[in-house]
Amino acid sequence: LMFALFIPFAAGILEDCTQRVRPFVRLLATMAAAAIAYFFCAAVIVRFDVPLVDALLAMHPAIAFVFTLFCVAGVAHAYNLADGLNGLLGGLVCAAAAGLALVGWKVGDLHIVYTALALGGATLGFLFLNFPVAKLFAGDGGAYFAGTAIAVLSILLIARNPALSPWVALAMVLYPFADTTSAIVRRVIRRKPISEPDAEHLHTLLALELCRTYPRVGRNMASALIVFATTPFVLFAAQFARHTAVLVAVCFSFFVLYGLCYGALRRAVVRRSSGGNAALWQESSATNNNTSTSTDVLR
Repeated sequence: LMFALFIPFAAGILEDCTQRVRPFVRLLATMAAAAIAYFFCAAVIVRFDVPLVDALLAMHPAIAFVFTLFCVAGVAHAYNLADGLNGLLGGLVCAAAAGLALVGWKVGDLHIVYTALALGGATLGFLFLNFPVAKLFAGDGGAYFAGTAIAVLSILLIARNPALSPWVALAMVLYPFADTTSAIVRRVIRRKPISEPDAEHLHTLLALELCRTYPRVGRNMASALIVFATTPFVLFAAQFARHTAVLVAVCFSFFVLYGLCYGALRRAVVRRSSGGNAALWQESSATNNNTSTSTDVLR
């Protein structure tokens, strides 16, 4: 597992140092990590409690393998995109790690418990130097490492404990999943490349809106609000890790809440930005200034 996670970490660090590692190469690094975890740790998705999906996964091991790679890469990239404000990435990782540790403890899987606690504890230590004043940044190396770790641990938890609902894995990554899905849909509707950056993530809009009233602490308030709003969903889902119906309701409720908040924030921000989307980009860029050394800060 440590060797698997080192690969996306190394690719991310190389990007942080050179700014020349393409996003596709970094995604391949996360897939390589997933492949190693698949072959050596039995981290594989074989069910999702959706009949058609489960039937497809059961057709051939290669399908489950490819689906696992796709999910790990998607979650890792989602966490990288969430690294846009001080404390946001670290807070989301700590919340997911706490949820995984709680579920692991409930089913007696100490391997997951100890690994999740190690990840959460290390991230908590990082948070002291990243929030509220950033003296240390995660960069792509930290973001891809943490995202891949959460994805692989979630898959391992389900694979090692068949009594658990696979939806608990999705419940651990609610905000990164929702925000990345929103970004993809937004770009597809506008006929833009999926990898093209924009300044319309929920955390960016929330920070921009709060900075109007609280210019000195608006960014930190936005980060804290998102983490504090997401954590109860994660911990509640951990308590019902065996109940698919409850977990589906939890995920659906979060996505509805995300959509309502996003719509309200975007309308408010655009209404106050006289220059439309161009002004929105410029204001968001200023709001996020100095929050990360990564060139992906606005993506």
